[in-house]
Amino acid sequence: MLVCLAPTTIGALLSAIGIAGMSRLSQANVVAMSGRAVEAAGDVDVLLLDKTGTITLGNRQATEFIVAEGVTIEDLADAAQLASLADETPEGRSIVVLAKRQYNLRGRNIKEMGAKFVPFSAQTRMSGVDIDNRQIRKGAVDAIEQFVKNTGGSIPDKVRLASERIAKDGGTPLVVADGAKALGAIHLKDIVKGGIRERFGDLRRMGIKLTNTPVCKWNSS
Repeated sequence: MLVCLAPTTIGALLSAIGIAGMSRLSQANVVAMSGRAVEAAGDVDVLLLDKTGTITLGNRQATEFIVAEGVTIEDLADAAQLASLADETPEGRSIVVLAKRQYNLRGRNIKEMGAKFVPFSAQTRMSGVDIDNRQIRKGAVDAIEQFVKNTGGSIPDKVRLASERIAKDGGTPLVVADGAKALGAIHLKDIVKGGIRERFGDLRRMGIKLTNTPVCKWNSS
């Protein structure tokens, strides 16, 4: 009887162990799809996570204005805010707030100013406003570079280097231009979810190494 039942018992025990492991993980808000996944998790020593929506909230916020040579920070902040007044995205609203908080630039009504809002599109990859004789745009570096080039200008080296630094630090650079003149860059930074730092600390204490090596780069307005 022992010889006949042992193989069956072992099979039942393995399933029970898997279920018990999945139950313990669920108590820590971790969903395990199978007992084999629980077993494989024991061999993890490096963890790579998708940043947006996993580690961060997915809503980037403007944290800094970086001016081009010969441009005042007030002029850049004013143009960035004008280009963002009708932008209802979290990024656009944060630009308006940053200009208001740091440079006391109150939000203005673009309709009362007779301005025409230019919405963002996947084709142009930029947005902005036409007001009086000015064409103010904000957007991805290469998109604004083409816009400035078409009007007879170019992107200054300082703005290009600042954009590269922002991207290397994990942020998103937006370049602001007024017609043919590139005024500077905006640093958009991802907002880390609450409790993530503590979770990372727990993982490190478990011996799991975390890496922030980027696998790709992209730009958006």
